[in-house]
Amino acid sequence: MQQIILPELEQLKKQTDFIINNKDILENKDIEKYLRDLEKIRYEIFNKIKINNKEKMNENEKINYINNSYKATLVNDILKIYIPETLPKFKNISNYAYKNIMISTAECVKKYSGLFKDNLTFVLIIVHEKQCNMDIDNKYVKPIIDALVLQNIIKDDNINNMFYLAQGKNDTKKPFTEVFVMNGEYITGWIEKVQKMF
Repeated sequence: MQQIILPELEQLKKQTDFIINNKDILENKDIEKYLRDLEKIRYEIFNKIKINNKEKMNENEKINYINNSYKATLVNDILKIYIPETLPKFKNISNYAYKNIMISTAECVKKYSGLFKDNLTFVLIIVHEKQCNMDIDNKYVKPIIDALVLQNIIKDDNINNMFYLAQGKNDTKKPFTEVFVMNGEYITGWIEKVQKMF
């Protein structure tokens, strides 16, 4: 397995060395390119490890990777998902960042497949960052919703099957995201009360 991921690690070392050795003349575009490439390499390594683990019958031969820190728990028919990173912004989204969050989220909720079936489902997404002026509407929630559809937690992401709310909180030094998936009836009653006020 080490030989399989060696090219990616060598590429990452070369790019990291460049950043370190040229730190005094770096421009923002150099750092942005490095971060995009880092995300790409991380995703490629993650994919190779995933394939490796599928081929290994012996649990001791499987490799645990950082994405195992994604967690899903079910309490009182509410599915809580812990994502150990913040969601990317629309303008910074890359295919690799999207795939990493979607696949990791899908993997951790797999055992809850079919949970909400045909019920209207409400998804609450809370992004925790150390940022007092976060623009929550710039956060890219699609990988979370797509992961729930991929694992059949919700049937589809059209308006007949799901709706969501995103909230930002400036309350942590280490960014993370919480997701709560529940029957839509938890909030549709409140929405109807608001509508009746007008």
